[in-house]
This record gives sequence, C-alpha cells and structure tokens, in this order.
Amino acid sequence: MTQDATAVAAEKVLVVVGGLTARVMRYEAARDPRAAFAYTYFRLTSDLAASLRTNALAFRTPEWVADLSVSLAAAYFTAMDAIDSWLGPGPRSPGEVRSADMPESIPRPWRDVYAASTVRHSYVLEEVLFSMMAHMSYDLPLALRALARAGHGELRNHIADFHRMNDLLAVSVDVVQDEISARYCRRLHALDRLFTRDDELFTSYGIRVARGMAWFNCDRLLDPQATAEAKGSISRSTAAFIAEFRSPDDWRRRQALRVLRAVVPSRRQWPPPGTPVEASLRSV
Repeated sequence: MTQDATAVAAEKVLVVVGGLTARVMRYEAARDPRAAFAYTYFRLTSDLAASLRTNALAFRTPEWVADLSVSLAAAYFTAMDAIDSWLGPGPRSPGEVRSADMPESIPRPWRDVYAASTVRHSYVLEEVLFSMMAHMSYDLPLALRALARAGHGELRNHIADFHRMNDLLAVSVDVVQDEISARYCRRLHALDRLFTRDDELFTSYGIRVARGMAWFNCDRLLDPQATAEAKGSISRSTAAFIAEFRSPDDWRRRQALRVLRAVVPSRRQWPPPGTPVEASLRSV
C-alpha cells in the first residue's frame, strides 16, 4: 500500500477527529454527561488516525478502514444531533428523562443511553459503557452494512483489517480509561471495583467480543430473511445491557449495588474551561 493511500486515509479520519473535538468542547461547556463518551471516542479515533498515518498496523486497505470510521462517526453524529434537536436551545433540565419521552427520530439505543444518564447517581463509567454498547452493537453493524452496499467489495475481504482495528482499540483502551479518570472522575478506578464483572465491555476482551457481534449482526442485516429480526435485536440490546448492569439477575448483587448506589456519590468533575482536547493529537 502506498504512502499516499495511507496519508489520504489518515486525513479522512482526522476530519472525524475534528468533529469529535468540537463535540467534547460543546458537551463539557454545557456539563452534558455525553462528554465522557465523546472524549473516549475522540481518543480512540485519534489513535486510529495516527496508526493510519504511519501504517503501523499494515492495513491492507486503509481507505476501507477510513471509510468505516467516517460511516460509523456519521451514525453517532446523527444520533447526537437528533438529541440536541429534541433538547432545544438553552440550559438543559436536570430532571430524569425516560426513553419513551424521547422522539423516534433518535435511534432507540441512544434514547436508552441518554435516559440512563439522567437518573440520580449515574456514574461516568456507566455513561461510557452504555454509549460504547450503543455505538458497537447498533451503529457499527449499520455502518458495516452501509459500506457493503456502497460497492466496497465483499465484507469478508476486509475482515483482516477489521481485526487489526480490534488490536489497536485493545492497546488504546487502558490508556484512555486512565485519561477519562483524570478528566472526569478521579474515583473511576474505585468505581471499577463497585461495578466488578459488569464493565468488561471497557476492556480489550470486551471490545473484541462486541465488535465480533457487530460483524455477525451485519451479516444478518444483509440477509433479507434475517434483516427484520436483526434490526429488532440490535435496537433492543442496549436497553437489555443497561437493565442487567443496573439490576443484575443475581438478587444478592442487585441488593449490594442498590446499597452502594445509595452511599457512593457519583463524584463527577469537569475540566477547567480552556482545558485542551487536542493535546493527544500531537503525535498524529
């Protein structure tokens, strides 16, 4: 693969990084709980841009990798814009919102995530995990399907590059978790213990499993006989994840979490105005 191809791919992804930078700044200024995931997404996408620029992972088709990043981000931006449109201008109400209160113009998984973020004692780690679930279980299979339909060749021809992206995310996730802790919640690692066994999605293994399921669900979406069932499944999966996370089947764990939520404050913090978002781009 030529250096020109990797440079063009990196530039495409940097456009996405710029859009995510703007989201982080906007959400932080408004003290919007969506900031933590926007920052997570920004950092992971920054690492992808850097990897494409150097071709460190030797992607076979970097243009496909970049196009997937663009398609995936477009789904996220569209969902966030729909939430912003529903919220309207001006200060946001601090009250609790139900998913059913939100319009269908917002994809159901993102309604579920936003509603979950408005409840009392919602934690930064939860907001990142729930958003990652919506993005990987819903946005990703749809983005993969969009590329398959857009004439980018057979999906199976890109599985090696898809796996290389898994490797990159696996390497990045631990560092990103430390940065989120420093930026939004210095007690994040303590909360990690509170949510023991529930936060596997925010690990190398969890990301690989979630992205593998997205690939499988894309195959289902591309099969006319399985499309309807697949759409229903990916639409419901985030709500099911949130419900199991906050109210596990095991009654002892459920009771323990209820008590801990009552006594452990969320301890959310916000970076001082003017804190740079772009600092991690210096290596790109």
